Amino acid sequence: MHFATTFIGLLAAASTAFAAPTTPVGAQIDTIATRGAPPPWIIKSFKRSCNAADTECWVSFGVDTQLSPVVNCSYGVKGTQASRRSTDSISCGPYTISSGWNGSFGAGNGFTTWAIANHGQATVAWPSYADRDLVNGVAVTPDRSFAPSNF
Repeated sequence: MHFATTFIGLLAAASTAFAAPTTPVGAQIDTIATRGAPPPWIIKSFKRSCNAADTECWVSFGVDTQLSPVVNCSYGVKGTQASRRSTDSISCGPYTISSGWNGSFGAGNGFTTWAIANHGQATVAWPSYADRDLVNGVAVTPDRSFAPSNF
């Protein structure tokens, strides 16, 4: 009898220790999802102009977070193969801009990825454009959007 009482007591304790959550799992996911992920950032009128020798390029674009006014950014890059040169820590309003070129997919398939970070908001977006999209200083159309990430 003593064993049966002890066993029932252990079962009762275990049932409270391993009880199911009071909030359904689906409701937890809905709560997380509705916290409000930031809207995608729209990169407006992105363009890159380079001289014929590819020793100097000029990059310009607008960052539209859809939560604050558009911030227009522009900067120059100098050096051999300027269109492929990495950049780092370029300041533009609340943003720090860096970039890197990749040619691992073969001739004619190069692309550059930019990191546009807002350290005050702890967010970053990673716009990327193929070299074939950035020709003769013509703005990329339509504007493209990129989901920001938190860091």
